[in-house]
Amino acid sequence: MRYHQAEALRYMRVPATDRETANLLDLVYLKLRNEVQARSVIRKFVCTLMEDGVLLDCGVKLNSKDLARHLKGCQEVLLLAATLGSRVDIAIRRLTLGSVTEGAAAQAVAASVIEGYCDEVQAGYATELYQKPRFSPGYGDWLLEEQQKLFRLLDCSKQIGLTLTDGLMMVPTKSVTAVIGLTREAVCVQKKCARCENSECPYREGNI
Repeated sequence: MRYHQAEALRYMRVPATDRETANLLDLVYLKLRNEVQARSVIRKFVCTLMEDGVLLDCGVKLNSKDLARHLKGCQEVLLLAATLGSRVDIAIRRLTLGSVTEGAAAQAVAASVIEGYCDEVQAGYATELYQKPRFSPGYGDWLLEEQQKLFRLLDCSKQIGLTLTDGLMMVPTKSVTAVIGLTREAVCVQKKCARCENSECPYREGNI
């Protein structure tokens, strides 16, 4: 599994021209790659958009006006959960103990890898519909408490070994849960707003 160096540099908040940091990220990736045990679960639901949220055909309502706006034009959604596994968390802690700088780089690399893995999982899901960008609990007005609903619907603990603490932290930490809208309307396939020059795009972070 590969990581995207440019994305990792962005997570580190350094310029793309910073070759010293880029080389550090590459080195850290080599130390992490064999620890990745990526797993995912994905399910499709029919949805009804409401003013204050999204009602799934299983009877569960996701309470978020921003999510409902994001899913405009969608009659179906995918619920996704993905994780890199606990060994990545252990490796990051080990690297951090040896070097704070390597620890920070490891966090950035792992963040890039999990996002890239989610992209792969979505690309591998057969559908004739277009997929809108991922929308996760904690975005906009969608409260982190709603994460519990996704965990129950996807049975994350049993399916991929992903659990949620009382403080709403995911374990393993390098994990993602998200809703992906399915629509017949063509949508942006860039999915990486930092690389995109279209500042008016409705899918750019801050515009949804």
